[in-house]
Amino acid sequence: MEQAQKHTAVGSSDARLVTGVPGFDTVLGGGFPAKHLYLIQGLAGSGKTTLACQIGFIQAKQGRKVLVVTLIAESHAKLLGHLANFAFFDGSLVGRQVLFFGGYPALAQGGLRELLTFLSTCLNQHKPDVMIIDGFRSVRDSRPSDLALSEFMHSLNALVAAMECTTFLLSPIEGNIAESENTLVDGLVELSQYGDGVRTIREMRVYKARGADHLLGKHVFEVIQTGVVVYPRLEAVATRTNTASTASDKRVAFGIPAWDALTKGGVAHGSITNLIGTPGVGKTIMGLHFIQQALRDNEPCLILGFFESPPRLVHKAKAVGIDLDDAMRDGRLEMLWYLPLEVLMDRLAAELFENIDRRKVTRLFIDGVEGFHDVAVHRERIRSFLIALVNGLRVRNVTTIITQELPYFKESYGRSDSSESVLYENMVLAKATEIGGVDRRLISIVKLREGGYDPSRYEMIISDTGITIGDRVTALGRSDLRSKEAQ
Repeated sequence: MEQAQKHTAVGSSDARLVTGVPGFDTVLGGGFPAKHLYLIQGLAGSGKTTLACQIGFIQAKQGRKVLVVTLIAESHAKLLGHLANFAFFDGSLVGRQVLFFGGYPALAQGGLRELLTFLSTCLNQHKPDVMIIDGFRSVRDSRPSDLALSEFMHSLNALVAAMECTTFLLSPIEGNIAESENTLVDGLVELSQYGDGVRTIREMRVYKARGADHLLGKHVFEVIQTGVVVYPRLEAVATRTNTASTASDKRVAFGIPAWDALTKGGVAHGSITNLIGTPGVGKTIMGLHFIQQALRDNEPCLILGFFESPPRLVHKAKAVGIDLDDAMRDGRLEMLWYLPLEVLMDRLAAELFENIDRRKVTRLFIDGVEGFHDVAVHRERIRSFLIALVNGLRVRNVTTIITQELPYFKESYGRSDSSESVLYENMVLAKATEIGGVDRRLISIVKLREGGYDPSRYEMIISDTGITIGDRVTALGRSDLRSKEAQ
């Protein structure tokens, strides 16, 4: 039934060819308008052939016929051997739904006119839904003049439209240049590689797609065993959807009784809390208390970390009386862990939201916002990326704690210290300091929206049973309140 619906969609006047390539259709605004001519360009090794053939095999698996015409010296056997390494490849479709032809002899013998005749014959004989022409460089190199190339492009465009065949040309150039193949196609997709020091990132840009509301700008992608995976730029997707979050009167507890009392029951459901603190002050442990409370309430939880692996984090939790083993086994808690090295920021966000949506996660602990800074390729994206990320969490009503490091030498924290402070409804400051010759941990609330709170500083004590909140600490370091835990 699904396959029949897809064929009906392709035959309609406003038909879309949904590529099926993960993330690509989001960038395209739903897919390629069908029956048109498109150019996929990029230098050697950028992934053009892999992307086009992945689209072709996905269409073939849905019952459509695909024609692959090569204009390059590479043999079909070699090309098929390369494609066989990917999960999208299905050898049983070759020769039946996916047909391979060599067009270079026609081009070499009779130029552009003979190639056009060859393509017309193939289209009339096999009536494919999709055609891929690989090696368009040969066409450019063989043109006797710019006018001849323009005439060829006009004729090819008319041919594929008349035959109702969505066609992709693969060309090894970059840039939106004023050439015939760029101006006379209905869509232009560029695959490129961006060098960040010794690191190389694959990026995609849709310059145009007539009839499609595509996402502008660059989007990262990977070529992995499953094929091409595109990760639409998070800020672009969030801007397009522009979904507003809802307010809630429900309070969510931290799981530390005295601290919950000081915050009048915790934080608002679905809000984002920024827990700022000096190294070793107990930020991670406080986040683990937050997760433990959710598990007591039988809520599905998620931890995203960069610096401590899941086994080390479970071990750390046990050391302060928090046992996460059962929750990990029964699926109430999962952990996503990424070394903050060569990780694509948009991939990280995509996998985070996929886990939240699939498991209906209600509480999230992100241990170390610095991880996002470390993996960012374009540093100027950090702020806008985080805006999109936290809004996505709010829209999903995920109550979240995000930790952030405060250097030892900082004596105080002001809102001007972090341009990211406006991202969070709630901010908590925890710092290690020396008072009267004794090292002590202090905790206070910087801001707490949608609820009253005590802004005083309190001593935070960590033991093998976790965190407790001690006395209020004055500016001179004297305690003027009995232990909250004793109360």
